[in-house]
Amino acid sequence: MADRNRVLLTGHSGFTGRYVLEAANRLGFEVFCLTNDGSPDGKSIDLLDYMEVNAAVREIAPSSIIHLAAISHVQHSPACDFYSINVGGTRNLVEAVSNLKVSPKSCVFASTANLYRSKDGECLSENSDLWPVNDYAMSKKCMEEMLSLWSAKLPIIVTRPFNYTGIGQSENFLIPKIVKHFRELQPVIHLGNLEVSRDFSDVRFIAEAYLRLASIKSGNITINLCSGISTSIREIVKICSEITGFTPEVVSNKEFRRDNEILSLRGDRTLMQKILGFKSSYSLRETLSWMINHRD
Repeated sequence: MADRNRVLLTGHSGFTGRYVLEAANRLGFEVFCLTNDGSPDGKSIDLLDYMEVNAAVREIAPSSIIHLAAISHVQHSPACDFYSINVGGTRNLVEAVSNLKVSPKSCVFASTANLYRSKDGECLSENSDLWPVNDYAMSKKCMEEMLSLWSAKLPIIVTRPFNYTGIGQSENFLIPKIVKHFRELQPVIHLGNLEVSRDFSDVRFIAEAYLRLASIKSGNITINLCSGISTSIREIVKICSEITGFTPEVVSNKEFRRDNEILSLRGDRTLMQKILGFKSSYSLRETLSWMINHRD
């Protein structure tokens, strides 16, 4: 790692942020957290208050930025929160960072693979067509376009993570919901379209990837974070059954089907492996086993 690793991290108390913070401490990064939830291990600010953000960034004088704070659940309401936080909060942060006397070597911003317009069987690269179908994805597209205004002044790395999971993810998300049913041996599970497939990674890999990107000096890039493998909901249930030896009744419930559902998402990991120098060491089966078998 480089000599100067003063990382400013937002969203440290969220699902992903907790793993980034844990890995950063293990790897010897000096981490400074900005928070809005009163967490004792972070500096409390409101990302929508530019003066607060600017003062905090100036005080920390980070060498790298990892910006994870966002409204990320697709069904969040009201939808205007996506734009105020994901675009407005990011806008305040990037402007404050641009005012530093010494620019960071790397500014990592979390976007999303939900931006992509997917076609059956297509492996989505960073150059694939974009077609947001919900407010969350649209807000991230707006964020990316806004960040381009700063590309001449800051080394901006935009990440487009595909789906990922792990212990501690909210049960509002698909895999934690499925895992809970298997851990509790619930006889019936209600899911949406069982043929929907996604590219799933392990949160521990994603955390390591963010830190690796924060430690390199690079120009402006957009990069997928993905496994390159697509797995359907039906297959996930089957793997969980094999791990536990338990087979619940699975009901495909129309109530859990989303409008404008993207049926398949699979990422091209070519650029990711070139930039990072590695891919995830966790298979989906290993991640599911970790989640199912852990003890609280």
